[in-house]
Order: sequence, then C-alpha cells, then structure tokens
Amino acid sequence: MGRIKITVFFSVFVAMLGVMLLAPITPSLIRELGLKEIHSGILISTGSIMTAVMAPVWGNISDAKGRKPVILIGFIGLSISTLLLTITFYCGLHKWISGGLLLFLMIVTRSLVGMFIPAILSASQAFMGDVTEDKERGSAMAIISAANGLGLIFGPAIAGIFSLVGLLWPLYFGIVITAVALFFTLFLMPATKPIIQRGEMKVSPLQPGLRIYLFVALVTMIGLFTIQVIGGFYLQDQLGLPSDQLAVTVSFGLMFTGLAVLIAQIIQSKWLKWEPRPMVLIGSLILVASMVTFLLTKQLPFYYLAFFVFGLGSGFMMTGFMTGASLSVSNEQQGGVAGLVTAMQGVSAIIAPILSTSLYHANKHIPMGLIVLLATLLSLFMLRVSQKKFSKNEIREMHNIP
Repeated sequence: MGRIKITVFFSVFVAMLGVMLLAPITPSLIRELGLKEIHSGILISTGSIMTAVMAPVWGNISDAKGRKPVILIGFIGLSISTLLLTITFYCGLHKWISGGLLLFLMIVTRSLVGMFIPAILSASQAFMGDVTEDKERGSAMAIISAANGLGLIFGPAIAGIFSLVGLLWPLYFGIVITAVALFFTLFLMPATKPIIQRGEMKVSPLQPGLRIYLFVALVTMIGLFTIQVIGGFYLQDQLGLPSDQLAVTVSFGLMFTGLAVLIAQIIQSKWLKWEPRPMVLIGSLILVASMVTFLLTKQLPFYYLAFFVFGLGSGFMMTGFMTGASLSVSNEQQGGVAGLVTAMQGVSAIIAPILSTSLYHANKHIPMGLIVLLATLLSLFMLRVSQKKFSKNEIREMHNIP
C-alpha cells in the first residue's frame, strides 16, 4: 500500500507540474513570438477543452485496461507532446516558422499536452479508489490533493527559477521530470487487474449522490482559477504595485495558497479523517472567510493571509469532492468517476478565465463576490442534506442491471 501511495503521489505531482510550468511563461513567450494576448487565451482554452473532453475517456479506458498502463501512456504522451511544444516555441523564437503556421502548431501541441495530462490524473485517482476501503478513502484522496498542492507551490517557483536562464528552460525541465516519472511508474508502481466495465455500468454525471460532488469540484476549481487569473490585477489595483514587484507578490500569494492546500491534506489525513460532507461544509465556509478578507482589506500581509486561508478551504473541498465522488459509485465505476472529476478541472479552466475577467471589467469586487455566493450556497446545501452512499445492489437497480 505504501508503494502505491508514493507512486500515485509522484504521478499526480508531476502531472500538475506539467500544467503549472507552462502557465507562468506563456504570456512572455507570446510577446517574444510577436503574437497577440488573445492567442495566449486560445492556448489555455484549447488545452483545457482537451482535458475536459479526454478525462472521462481515459477514466473508462483505465477501467477496461488497468490503471498502470493508462498512467504510462499518459507520461509517454505528455513527454512527447511537451517536447513537440518546446520545439515549436524554439522554432518560433528563432524565426524559422511564424504567423499562422506557428500559431497552428502551438495550438496542436498544446492540445496534445491537455489530452494526456488527464490520463495520469484520472487513472491515479481511480487507483486510490481501488485499493482503499470506504473509511480510508478520505485519507487516500488527501494524498492526491496534497500532490496537487505541491504542484501549485513548486510549479510557479520552478518556472520562475529556470526562466532566469531562458524562457524555454522550464519546459526542458518538464520534459526531463516527465521522463523520470515514466520510469518511476514503470518499475515501482504495482500492476492491477483491469476492472472490466460493461456498457450499462458507465457512470453518469447526473447520477444521484455523484452530481453534488461534481458541482463542488466545479465551484472549487473555478475559485482556484479565478484567483490565479485576476489575483494579480486585484492586488495591483488595490495596492498600486509596480509591474516588476507585482509578479513577485502574486507568486508569493499563490505559493501560500499551495502550501495551505498541502497543510489541509496533512491535517485531514493524519488527524481529522472527516467524511466528505463535513469536509465540503467546513471548506466552503473557510473559502467564504478568505474571500471576505480579500474584499475588506487593503494591507499586503492580510492579502497573504487571505491567500493562505483560501488554500485551506480549497484543500478541504478538493479532498471532499474526490472522496465523495469516489464513494458515491461502485468499484466498477472508479475510473469513470475519476475521469468526470478531472473533467471538472478542464471545464473550470475554460469558464473561469472568461467569466472572471469579464466580471472584473465591470467591477473588480464582483468575481470574489461570486465565489462568496457559490460557496455560501454550497455550505447551506451541505447543512441540509446528508451524504448518501450507494451499494452495488442499489446501483444495479438504478441502472436496471440484473
């Protein structure tokens, strides 16, 4: 069990690095290539769309073919697609290709990155669902959330350090660490038998007991992406920070968020061991507190505190929706449900940048006010409903399976 947790943790961590290493350097690369800001948004959106589309597919494939093979395919695809994306950027920076052809190749290679990352995330989450009993599921999913938190911490930090050498050096590091993860998984991750999934057992996002946790995932990830997208604008407008100081300030804020996500997982897995519903309830209330702090303060130390508190709330909610979604379906549906949870991340990455920037243009306080509203409604709902777990027999009856 210990070896499985270590290899799954490292797999998710490297997959998150694959996302976070690229995000900080994309705007600078777009400027250096002579492209427009909208092209940066297009790259982010295409990658997110592919993640949303492919996550359920990879989850179902992992049910039929096994978790380890899908994770290996994910790392092979991620390594090759990151290499192709790096080559594309390299050719563009050296003026070997330009214009429409350059943009087309960037979109294609970025889409490939978005296609293979959910293979790792979906199969890894399903793996944890396979090897843990119901009472252990929360602690197991906290490991995955902790890996996400570390990715949020180290991704921007590593990208910032390597970009001092050159804009493409974070991607060079990404290729190497992905190859290391491939061999780490190949030789250390134990193989499991495929869970043969019949067509009638495919999981539906509207399935009773599951849909609320998918909504929690959507709210949580929209909150995270909103802070990433408009956090810098908000701090600059509130504090009047110069551009050179702003990047460092935002990086520290996001690192505080990632650190808090990690701390929340440690507290949950080692001591609290809460069920999904109280995790979501407490997490959403903490999220509200963080947004209120953002809205009411005008001092940098309190903004850092808000980033940290936001990470605590997000950490509890992440573990809550992963655990709740996993417990709401049968063992035969773990791959499918993990794919849907991962797809919520892609959907959020599509919605949040457009929604948050549009609302921010109308009034800088509205995006955070929206998160307060969503988290408050979520907490009220969690107070009213009780968590329901479905047995295999209930699921068979629900899907009319004899």
